[in-house]
Amino acid sequence: MPDSTLAPFYHGVASGDPLPTSVLLWTRVTLDVPLDTLQLHWIIAKDTALTQIVNSGTAGAGPYRDYTVKVDATQLQPNSWYYYQFDYQGHKSIIGRTRTLPQGHVEHLRFAVMSCADYQNGYYHAYRDMAQRNTVDIALHLGDYIYEYAAGSALSDRNHVPANEIITLSDYRLRHSLYKLDPDLRFMQQQLPMIAVWDDHETANNSWTGGAENHQPATEGPWEARKAAGKEAYLEWMPIRENVSAEGQIYRKFDFGDLAELFMLDTRLEGRNTQLAASDPATTDTSRTIISAEQYNWLTGGLKASTAKWNILGQQVMVAPLTAFGNILNPDQWDGYPAQRKRLFDFLVNDSISNAVVLTGDIHTAWANDLPYTNYIASTGANSAAVEFVATSITSANGGLAVPPAFVQTLNPHVKFVDLQQHGYFILDLTPERAQADYVFVSDISKKPYTSSIGASWGTQRGTRHLDAGTATTGGMYPPLAPNSSITSSVHASFGQDIVNLSLFPNPFLEQVVLQFATRKAGSVYLHLNDTNGKIVWQERISDLPAGLHHLQFNGAHLPRGIYTMTIEGEKGASTGRLLKVE
Repeated sequence: MPDSTLAPFYHGVASGDPLPTSVLLWTRVTLDVPLDTLQLHWIIAKDTALTQIVNSGTAGAGPYRDYTVKVDATQLQPNSWYYYQFDYQGHKSIIGRTRTLPQGHVEHLRFAVMSCADYQNGYYHAYRDMAQRNTVDIALHLGDYIYEYAAGSALSDRNHVPANEIITLSDYRLRHSLYKLDPDLRFMQQQLPMIAVWDDHETANNSWTGGAENHQPATEGPWEARKAAGKEAYLEWMPIRENVSAEGQIYRKFDFGDLAELFMLDTRLEGRNTQLAASDPATTDTSRTIISAEQYNWLTGGLKASTAKWNILGQQVMVAPLTAFGNILNPDQWDGYPAQRKRLFDFLVNDSISNAVVLTGDIHTAWANDLPYTNYIASTGANSAAVEFVATSITSANGGLAVPPAFVQTLNPHVKFVDLQQHGYFILDLTPERAQADYVFVSDISKKPYTSSIGASWGTQRGTRHLDAGTATTGGMYPPLAPNSSITSSVHASFGQDIVNLSLFPNPFLEQVVLQFATRKAGSVYLHLNDTNGKIVWQERISDLPAGLHHLQFNGAHLPRGIYTMTIEGEKGASTGRLLKVE
């Protein structure tokens, strides 16, 4: 059920496709009585209290975009973190946190890399974990953000809406809405800017340009109509910049100063020929493509022109060969398009692109692979064209390869690491000399309490083209998370009946403190701050507050160092939190 305290911004906020001086901000407005048009106000600031505002403006919404809103917040500084918020007629969204891309020399970057989040198969522990750790700069989503299947979860609170398999535009919109109502996904997108591409389940399983395995035209209508509906809903509901000169084009490039260029590909809907049976000799046809000639030329031209220390390819399906006794196991992967893969490997080797790192999703299991070229030597990594890191699923069922990992590696010696059981994501840690994936695994996704741990680390030194065992990495210093109603570590009293979700930030504080709280109904509240002797050092009464989420600011610069107690009282009940003042 939607959190009523977030109305009308039930889906929270998100940001994406950052550039050095701008970033895309997203939200959705849900009114009890929809309007044909409505106007929102937005602000973006340097601080969590939203006092150091650097830009603001208005944006429209309506049924033509399913009441979703995208704002390109400009006039920002490179390599900087910001906080932002939307406002509709005095009703404020939760505060989001985002950042811009760096320029010039860059020493260190960290990405949370993820894919495959079947809502029905479990809870989104991995989404929450990557944000709560507060050790990464960007979230990279490699696809299968939603799933198209009909309702049928083993968990009573994780069934798909609508209950049918999604086919129409309204279906896809409702499914995106359901996923974004999840509190863990909402929290992750609140805290981290995202760069994303779709895979197949954003339309239908094993899709290609002209159809999909999970699409039956006789009963589900024309594929082009279904594909267009899936694309439109994705572009509405995701914080992604839209290329108006090429409708639905999502392959694009991001520059991270001199450290990395990130090429996000579309191996799914843009230029892919139909999948063939693994045994079909036509698989080796040199005319078969997984990306179009136009996208291939864009990619190879960009790689050849790049002067960055690393060239990162973010894409959907495994590039490394995966065979059993010489037989292809999954022709939906690049194995089903070997001629174009060979052309890419030839290019990487012959044009001396020795710093390519491929990031992959789709397969619901974790892998670290050399990409073997002619005369590859597994024991040393010699003659590897590049390396590939594959993210396991957020929740999607592992399935498929029920064999020991050592057996997979014996048959495929270029596979240096594989985990076929666990769920999570990986952190890509980049420095000028090294690219490393630290695989983070979460505990049981069928239960809400969870733990997480680093399960393995594999990396590559720049110029070597092959993998080696990982070394310890560190996240460095990151700014405070944006306040969220689910973070209540400072609150120690039971919630009252009409005041919920009190958060205080920053905590400890130097000067300004922001209170975030929600009221279940309209009315008045009384706030007071007490020192350790119980003396009231600040108080305020606010009348006629509407129901919903509220933010108030308190200036504690004059207070001496020490511990204080903040209390907010309503007509029924009160909530209390502890604050630490530092100097």
